[in-house]
Amino acid sequence: MLRKKTLCVLIAALLSFSFFYSIGAAQDEAPTADAVAAEVTADRNGGGKEVEVADEVQVDPVNSDDRIQDRLQEIMEATGWFESPSVEVDRGVAFLHGTADTKKHQAWAEATAMKTSDVVAVVNRIAVEEQPLWNFDPAVASLKQLGREATAVLPLLVVAFVIGCLFYYLAIATAKFTRWLTANRIDSSLLRQVTGNVVAVIVFIVGMYIALRVSGLTRLAVTLLGGTGLVGLALGFAFRDIAENYLASILLSLNHPFRVGDLIEVEGAKGFVRKVTTRGTVLSTLEGNQIQMPNSTVYKGQIINYTATPLIRNEFSIGIGFDDSVTQAQEIVMTVLTEHSAVIGDPAPIVVVESLGSSTVNLRAYYWIDQGQHSPLKVKSSVIRQAKQKLTEAKITMPDEARELVFPQGVPVRIVDASASGEDPQVLDGQLLDSRDTVLNHSAREATVEEPVLDATAGEGDLATEQDEVLRATKDDETVDGEANLIA
Repeated sequence: MLRKKTLCVLIAALLSFSFFYSIGAAQDEAPTADAVAAEVTADRNGGGKEVEVADEVQVDPVNSDDRIQDRLQEIMEATGWFESPSVEVDRGVAFLHGTADTKKHQAWAEATAMKTSDVVAVVNRIAVEEQPLWNFDPAVASLKQLGREATAVLPLLVVAFVIGCLFYYLAIATAKFTRWLTANRIDSSLLRQVTGNVVAVIVFIVGMYIALRVSGLTRLAVTLLGGTGLVGLALGFAFRDIAENYLASILLSLNHPFRVGDLIEVEGAKGFVRKVTTRGTVLSTLEGNQIQMPNSTVYKGQIINYTATPLIRNEFSIGIGFDDSVTQAQEIVMTVLTEHSAVIGDPAPIVVVESLGSSTVNLRAYYWIDQGQHSPLKVKSSVIRQAKQKLTEAKITMPDEARELVFPQGVPVRIVDASASGEDPQVLDGQLLDSRDTVLNHSAREATVEEPVLDATAGEGDLATEQDEVLRATKDDETVDGEANLIA
């Protein structure tokens, strides 16, 4: 509906321009309204083109003053340029009386009398009519001339309007037919749409050219075709960003760097692709927000597509005590990774010694998962939980890097006096304790209660990918921004 209104406005504007242009063209071939007004003003001021006078006015061979007087009187009354004209002739001298409407006609009467045979002199006593201060004659003459020209152009405009409407609907039908014809040949919906629009515009311009030629406005038709390129160039500079995003949408539709539902990261923005319009790419972030990025930024920026390949490598770190066996800890973590249902065996997981900390030996585990089926976040939580549980059951300590020790429930102390009780000295962990020694609670060394080994807990969910959840949570109208999706 919006496109139809826009094209109707375009046709109306073009016809309006044709109307005024045709009037201007008609003025080139006929006296213009301004020229008529200027001629009226010049006539009244005595300027402008001189009125032609006959070389000689013939009378009967035998002339008398009365015959000359009657002849000149008839000529002045016949013109209608003079008010109360009168002529007196005395012995060949003509005396002209009356009031002329312009100085030019006053001079014409004198010249005509001089060219009359047997007239030896002319005394011009004709006065010029004084014009009123407010003179609307030039304006009235211009309006009359404009009305005559507009009336002459109206039939041509009617013909141009009919032909323009016919080609408008023909352009719409041609666009639909072009999209249908290229449906099986062009995969990109955007490219099909652009092809149909280009064909429709060409048909519409040809229709306007034919309409102007048929209506007789040949010069306007040539100007229209010549100005189309200039208008396109001017609009290209004015709407450079819009044109850049439009072209970028075409290139994205052709290259397919991502598809709907892919998890991508562009210029620091990470999210699932919702759709690509002619203006921007819509992403749904993992936090549930919607981001619309310009297509030019997406096309020219660095695109990280996390779902382009199904496998992804994840990692985590564990720190164990210096007194614990590094090899045993590696085997335990490797067992957790190889037995986990979400961790794939090819490529195989590895556990390496990353560094020596101030109080721990730091191990780093690398493993691969299929992110199309499992969530990297949930799987990482699961393998870390299981690795901690297995290391604890194997009595492998995982010291904290902190230097401050805190005992929330206090420290139980027992004083043992071996000499007073007569008992043998107590031995704890191979060290001899006397009466001044303090025995701490080493319950941490005791075996902990075994927990079931679960691939996923209630907190971790089912380890499935969050793609469906994020897209469902951020679901909105399928026509974001009122435009169709340009990628699959």
